[in-house]
Amino acid sequence: MKKINSVDFRPFKNNEHEQFHADVVKEIENVTSETLGIIPIYSPYVLAVNAEHAAIAVEIGSKFTETIEDSDLFRDQIYRGFVLQTQGNTMNYDPEVQEAARNIMRIIDQVGDMRKQNYNQESETMVSLITQLKSNYLADVTKCNQLPMLNKLEEANNTFMGHFGTRGDEQAARISGNVRLARIPVDEGFHNIANVINANALINGDADYATFIDKINYLIDYHKNTIKIRQATREAAKGKAGKPTV
Repeated sequence: MKKINSVDFRPFKNNEHEQFHADVVKEIENVTSETLGIIPIYSPYVLAVNAEHAAIAVEIGSKFTETIEDSDLFRDQIYRGFVLQTQGNTMNYDPEVQEAARNIMRIIDQVGDMRKQNYNQESETMVSLITQLKSNYLADVTKCNQLPMLNKLEEANNTFMGHFGTRGDEQAARISGNVRLARIPVDEGFHNIANVINANALINGDADYATFIDKINYLIDYHKNTIKIRQATREAAKGKAGKPTV
């Protein structure tokens, strides 16, 4: 049975994210939401896509937007790495490391999903988290050998705040379209649609959905490959920059 593949939208840049969902809307219109059995959840998705487009139209006026996106993605990658490292340490062979990691995880769990916060809120939450870990849980962080990554996270968060502050100075008189928050309901809408279509294909057979599913999976694969190429290019550039000159 064919099904719409899973996709993580976090690495998508704003223009990639907007284009993907615009293409999905076109494909749904070609087939019709009635045929796909998604009428109740399609309209909210379209409204969310339009809201994101409007937010991007505001953001695009800033020459610093691209830098902000990149530095935000970088700090989020480091944070996810820190969380995964902590989770791994909860299963460490050393009981003391396990206990230290559990202490850190309790603080992380209290923070929740920072991706659902706007840029300023995430920056503040990140500062609060780092300060608390360094002030009250430094022994635990050290026991888990995670201080270097925590320092790198602090550095990345400070870099982001510097970039965002520069953009803020430039656009002090503008109303900023918060693209990041606008993306959340779009992603939720898409995942709801994918889940319903996959369920319909399972129940009714995929004959009526196969062509649509193939087209959506093509879009997903295309953007995943774009992200892989971009990441590989960055890694290659880092490696080249790190080589000693002769």
